[in-house]
Amino acid sequence: MNQVFISARERRILQLLLEGNDSYTVKGIAQELEVSERTVHRDLVGVEDILTQYDLTLKKKAGVGVQIDGEETSRAELKSYLVDLTITEYTQQERETLILCKLLESADPIKLVVLANDLRVTVATISHDLDRAEEWLESMQLSLIRRRGYGVQVEGSEALKRHAMSSLLALEFNDSDFFTLLKRSIEKKTQGNVLESASERLLGLVDRDKLLKVETIIDDINKDLPYMIADSAYIGLIVHLTLAVERIQKGEKIEIDEEYLRTLKNTKEFDFARIIATKLEKSFSVLIPEAEIGYITMHLRGAKLRNTGDYYLEETNYPVLLKTKELIRYVDQHLNADLETNESLLEGLVTHLGPATHRVRQNMNIHNPLLTKIKADYADLFQLLEEALKEIYPGVSIPEEEVGFLVLHFGSALEGRYQHHEVNILAICSSGIGTSKMLATRLKQELPEIQTIKSASLFELQDEDPDGYDLIVSTIPLPEYEGEYIKVNPFLTEEETTRIRSTLQKKSMMKKRSAVDKPKREKQSLFHSNDEANIWFRRAGIYSTTVSSVIDLFRVKQSEHNEVETLLDAECQRLETLHAINDSSEVKEALLKRETISGVGIPETSLALFHTKAPGVKKPVFTISRLMEPIQRKAMDGSLIDMDTVLLQLAPEDSPIESIEIMSYISSLIIESDESIALFSESNQESIGLYLANKMKSYVEKQLKFKGDD
Repeated sequence: MNQVFISARERRILQLLLEGNDSYTVKGIAQELEVSERTVHRDLVGVEDILTQYDLTLKKKAGVGVQIDGEETSRAELKSYLVDLTITEYTQQERETLILCKLLESADPIKLVVLANDLRVTVATISHDLDRAEEWLESMQLSLIRRRGYGVQVEGSEALKRHAMSSLLALEFNDSDFFTLLKRSIEKKTQGNVLESASERLLGLVDRDKLLKVETIIDDINKDLPYMIADSAYIGLIVHLTLAVERIQKGEKIEIDEEYLRTLKNTKEFDFARIIATKLEKSFSVLIPEAEIGYITMHLRGAKLRNTGDYYLEETNYPVLLKTKELIRYVDQHLNADLETNESLLEGLVTHLGPATHRVRQNMNIHNPLLTKIKADYADLFQLLEEALKEIYPGVSIPEEEVGFLVLHFGSALEGRYQHHEVNILAICSSGIGTSKMLATRLKQELPEIQTIKSASLFELQDEDPDGYDLIVSTIPLPEYEGEYIKVNPFLTEEETTRIRSTLQKKSMMKKRSAVDKPKREKQSLFHSNDEANIWFRRAGIYSTTVSSVIDLFRVKQSEHNEVETLLDAECQRLETLHAINDSSEVKEALLKRETISGVGIPETSLALFHTKAPGVKKPVFTISRLMEPIQRKAMDGSLIDMDTVLLQLAPEDSPIESIEIMSYISSLIIESDESIALFSESNQESIGLYLANKMKSYVEKQLKFKGDD
């Protein structure tokens, strides 16, 4: 095919239209390129000529927008051509990106004339571009020094400069494309002194060989972590570590508040961060200072993608549960949507809000590629959540990116009124917790025959058996996956729904043909394999043992003490005589140490939840003790409460997930409603015990229910 000249704007328009199957309005393209609509109309004439050479057409729909129409192979061929295209000029946005890259990398000031020569524009154009770049740097809390005869230079802390570099990368690349483009750029040979693309320059912010070595280290340590790392955070961590190694080698040093560092040292993530640092030191022959280990810890704590049920007893996560309940209650009161009983929503929000709260407090960025679409399609819900977060987190600025992800969770719950039937689907997105759940809800709305949809992350795909699903759909490209899948928008367009329905119908016909003469299986709750039976009975046994222990050891007692330390000592000694714990003093110390990390009082109540998972605990325990008189104690949100009731919750350190689920469920019951808080504040052991027993019975029955049971 003959090589054609493509202008910078034409190239950018093609890239926009090739990114997905959505239509773009001329106004939307104009806003994206920051030019007039008339200019876009003029550029679209050239775009159509280019598309013709690839057997593609520009489909125009009044009131909808423009869209590239044609075979996927042709689209892929054009995409490939644009990636390999020799750059002859840049758009304004690309120039700004390149300028920011150069400034953030350089420790010395850069002359305007040097930037102008590199980008082949005038000094006046560079000066205008710097005005825009300066605005962006200010949003990153960095300053741009501009002095005649001196040049331009970015001023700010090392941590903020790294944060800005990571943000630039996140804005340009989505999770699935990052490593694909990186590896491709490594293989691609340099072509003389031609201008490099903005994407190439951005990838150049991180040394490619170093980054791939860091990826190997993190991939290795990720297997030992007690939780999954969300994919977007996984890439962010790798980028951060690569930047850290490079900046350390250049003599740059990062600083961290000493008091906060001491707090981080009390977390288990710090131990993993130290292991990562040791591997980096060995691999790159550098010394990783303790401040860097602190920042690695922060990334790990902001990257958690938890296993079900293991988030309530996790050190500082009970306050997150409190805030989550408050958030659900606020939205429910305004929408009257019966959300307070939605366990899936609660679990999803706690899973997201734990790391999100940490990210916000530490000014760590997160990229939300769907933000514009979310704000457009869920404007009212977005505004409601912004209002709710301002009330629930007063004085804390929650970025729109984080609000957008919360909208996905609530949107999924609000739209989740569907029926289950016969089809099983695997839905893939970058993290497995946000967009895939939104997609799952849309699929169930549009295709009521769907029985189950499993949400999984990009990195979990390799562990799945494709034969176990009728169809795999993904919100992102799967370049390493060789099987059949359908790429869709999380919001699911009408065209995509038709394509999925058509595919499922074909598969259904094939199933029917292969099922001829096979006897029909009655729809009963029957085991279909010995493994399935074994797993069910094992889980049932653990649930039963845990609940039995909780009920057996549960008691409500009026204490003779008015000091928490003495009360805990007496209660732990009692439990030791009942063989529930091994060493009462060891468990008591673990409980008190837990309180020093953060408060244990439940805000706006007279209750305090002392809880721990410790080696000295032999059986799951939940007890309630009343002090003789109220005393002031620090609450989980930092406030002080008049506490008169100690809720004691203990779990063995090596508790199976089913046991942790039960203990987590009890934790959530305490703050389920004003009525439950009042109940746990009473002294009637029989009524509280019966309430717990009935609630746990319902919970266990639900957990052990067969898929497809009514």
